Amino acid sequence: MRGGPRAAAFLAVALLLIPTAACWTPAAQATPERPAHVRPTTSAPVRPLRHVVIMSFDGARADATRQVFPPALLARAAYSWEARTTLPSSTLPAHTSMLTGVPTAVHGVRINPNNPRGYIQIATVFSVVTQNGGRAAAFVTKPKLLYLIRPGTAARAEHLLYPRYDMSAVAREAARYLAQQQPHLLFIHMSDPDDQGHHYGWMSAPYMQTMARMPDAVSVILDVLTRMGRLDDSLVIVTADHGGVGRTHGGDRPEEVTIPWLAFGAVEPGPITKSIVTYDTAATAVAALGMPVPRTWQGKPVVQTVEKVR
Repeated sequence: MRGGPRAAAFLAVALLLIPTAACWTPAAQATPERPAHVRPTTSAPVRPLRHVVIMSFDGARADATRQVFPPALLARAAYSWEARTTLPSSTLPAHTSMLTGVPTAVHGVRINPNNPRGYIQIATVFSVVTQNGGRAAAFVTKPKLLYLIRPGTAARAEHLLYPRYDMSAVAREAARYLAQQQPHLLFIHMSDPDDQGHHYGWMSAPYMQTMARMPDAVSVILDVLTRMGRLDDSLVIVTADHGGVGRTHGGDRPEEVTIPWLAFGAVEPGPITKSIVTYDTAATAVAALGMPVPRTWQGKPVVQTVEKVR
């Protein structure tokens, strides 16, 4: 085990998947995504993991994801079909919450420009990992998401042009990088579901055909970690920024704000019964790496890692 902040995060107890909400300090703050009475649990992992991979499928509705995930793959996951994103339920505001650990009211990103100027100035998963001596990287298929990766906070931040890089191609590119460079944190973004939703409508036949390729993209990452001998030493989070209804999104309808949230690797498989909001993803990633979660973050770890028999 490493020293410093990573060692401070270590707790010598056997940990399981969090089954219910519990009290925590400081007091939870109410947001539109998480009512005041829902108080998430905070705990450190039993050991710092080596890798965390966050896979964001842009525009993937929770109900659509549930339809396409095969039972054999789902049996390996801790999962929820009731996670919620922030408002507005659009790409840049939602991804900002996902990767900064705070709701829209805190980070202030409420619009969704294609080419935002500059870079976000608050803490992100990339900056926290880098400041704690880790390596972070990102592959995105929308250039606007580079706004979330300040220079110096990631070893690699690459825009892969969509549709030439569909979700399968992105997963393969990211998998090659993961195997070769072995970053502690890897963020992977795929545009496919959002593109099909805007063109043909959410839950349309073309949209669902695209969603049907989602499990294969996830399997690419799980397979490379298995070949590396690192799957039991990793956490792979599969989620989305928003859903959609008709050919649009951005509002507060359930179809727009309900997102999937799944975790593979060093977790106890099964349904997650606690409330999840998208800014919990950032806290989950940082905690799994054994790094301190910033006190300013409102997100809290969703799952705790477990020791697995090797």
